Amino acid sequence: MEFHQLTYFLAAAQTQNFRRAAELSLVAQSALSRQIAALEDELGVELFTRHKKRVTLTPAGEEFALHVRNAMEQLQEGQQLLSELQAGHRGTIQLGCIESLATSFLPALFATFHQQYPNVRLKVRVNHTDELVTSVEQGEIELGLILDPRMQSELLIIKELFRQPLHLLVAAQHPLSQQKSVTLSQAIAEPFLLLDQTSRMGQITKRIFVQRGLPMQPLVEIESVEGLKEMVRQGIGVTLTLPALIRPSHLEHDLILLPIADLTEEFIFALIYRRIGPISRVAREFIHTIGA
Repeated sequence: MEFHQLTYFLAAAQTQNFRRAAELSLVAQSALSRQIAALEDELGVELFTRHKKRVTLTPAGEEFALHVRNAMEQLQEGQQLLSELQAGHRGTIQLGCIESLATSFLPALFATFHQQYPNVRLKVRVNHTDELVTSVEQGEIELGLILDPRMQSELLIIKELFRQPLHLLVAAQHPLSQQKSVTLSQAIAEPFLLLDQTSRMGQITKRIFVQRGLPMQPLVEIESVEGLKEMVRQGIGVTLTLPALIRPSHLEHDLILLPIADLTEEFIFALIYRRIGPISRVAREFIHTIGA
């Protein structure tokens, strides 16, 4: 059974005339008649009753036409789907993201992308930067949104997105919240809350303290980003963070970000993906969008 035989069959079923069906199919009438006869031989049943100037479907032909039309519609849908996949308009992006960016940065970013590519799905793995780097290198995920990419990897392309300096995060009712900026010494004079060493933010904070020769005695060390922010909101202490890691809705009402006057180092937020190996078309569209 050949595809062209089925198209000839449907044309004849629609026109009830082999000559007209041949014209629509851009073939000679004799060729169309032979192919329909061959299809009938293969199926072992007559599909048409031949009259002098027209043809009509037999009961078997009517039943077969119903299935062929459904099959053709599904085939067209499949062709459209493949076309959209090739164009980057459908598919699933496998993306890894650090927890803070997953709540503060990624939702707005994907909302913008989704407006242009409404049929692209996103599957997100939340983890620490080091684990995400490994996952991208090993091809477990296609893309990674990370903080402070200090590694050198021949396997990865590191696309810098933006940079930010550290800020002090305090509760809206904290006495320091009325200041326009603070110094690092003012920050460490407060009860200090810290993300644990498995997080990049925790590593950055400890590195800053070591470089400045400052004692590090946190009141709380915690793995949860949301838990840390809630403790700051409750006035338990303060912490160092980056603006991109805080949802805008939390600022002004519950939390305040204060610039640190004597801490000017900026930290990189980056998108990483494999230098070698396959990357889906939809992932490439995402890379293009985020870098635009």
